[in-house]
Amino acid sequence: MPSDDLGEVLEVITNLARKAAAGDYIFRGEPQCYPEVSSSLYRELPATLRGQVEAVQEVRLLEAQRFTAERDEFEILTELQHYGGKTNLIDFTADYLIALFFACDGSPSQDGRVLLLERSAAIADYIYEPNRPVNRAIAQKSIFVRPPEGFIEPDLVVVISAQRKAPLLRYLRQCHGIAAETIYNDLHGYIRYAAIHQEASAALSVGQAHLLAGDYPAAIESFSQALALNPQLGEAYMGRGVAYSQIGKFDFAIADFDQAIALDPDYAVGYFSRGIIYGIKREWHLAIQDFTSAINLDPDYADAYCYRGVAWLPLGEWEQARADLVTARDLGYDIVAAFRVGYANIPAFEQRHGIQLPPDLAEMLGG
Repeated sequence: MPSDDLGEVLEVITNLARKAAAGDYIFRGEPQCYPEVSSSLYRELPATLRGQVEAVQEVRLLEAQRFTAERDEFEILTELQHYGGKTNLIDFTADYLIALFFACDGSPSQDGRVLLLERSAAIADYIYEPNRPVNRAIAQKSIFVRPPEGFIEPDLVVVISAQRKAPLLRYLRQCHGIAAETIYNDLHGYIRYAAIHQEASAALSVGQAHLLAGDYPAAIESFSQALALNPQLGEAYMGRGVAYSQIGKFDFAIADFDQAIALDPDYAVGYFSRGIIYGIKREWHLAIQDFTSAINLDPDYADAYCYRGVAWLPLGEWEQARADLVTARDLGYDIVAAFRVGYANIPAFEQRHGIQLPPDLAEMLGG
């Protein structure tokens, strides 16, 4: 992360931490500065009926009880909330960093905010913590507020500027492990996440279709659109990186693979893909380093063994090359076919790199 970004990130974190330490607060993150803090049920009702939000919720509870053996009203409401139902609950969290994630995740061109609500005697009866939380509620350290009027006034508001959202999301992922896959850590969470980023998901799908069809400029345009809407889409960086590599823009491809790896340091394919580009650029040590990272993450990654074996050859490291190529072959990989994709034959490879392969290696690669 650039030092100027880091300075701004730490400024936001420090400011928020100081405010959080000043009282017994719960927190809520919102990607936009909405007119009020209200429940989804309150927002769904016509303005003339919003004063009846609790009465409407009671009717819905009676209906919901027909479909569950659960009798605790609050547990039913939290389950409805979990599955996307409209309730008079407002999601909060016990962790201000998780609230910060929600403030930054979405609406990248607009300011977000973190809301602080003090646990005072006046609102104690409105605050609920799940007795049997689902995995996502545990990950999000969920706390729910059930305001009788359907809305609530926060005690403090910290505005997060649009330009700080992406650096903050990177910081939260890298330093605290807070990211989409940890916050939305079940199938229903994934569906909710996709719904929040619906336009970005649609652009990602279009980009993937263009990539499969071989229309690389169109794929790049669609992936770029997806990333403008959601800078945390690792798949979009990967897809755009592949598209750039297909039109010879290798430095652009490496930059995108860098971003994909930064978003998910355990993604073996990201390292492998970047290693391929380093190999094309004849930056063999960097290629070997990336193939090694991929193998460390996935010890059965036959492609990575094969291409690392080939990367050793221009360096004259015959033993390392031999060991990797044998491993790839033992894993069932067709090393001859893979070699011929990049090089027509052994003489062409030897001439290009100014080397002469040992006879057994040449034979192993189909020479």
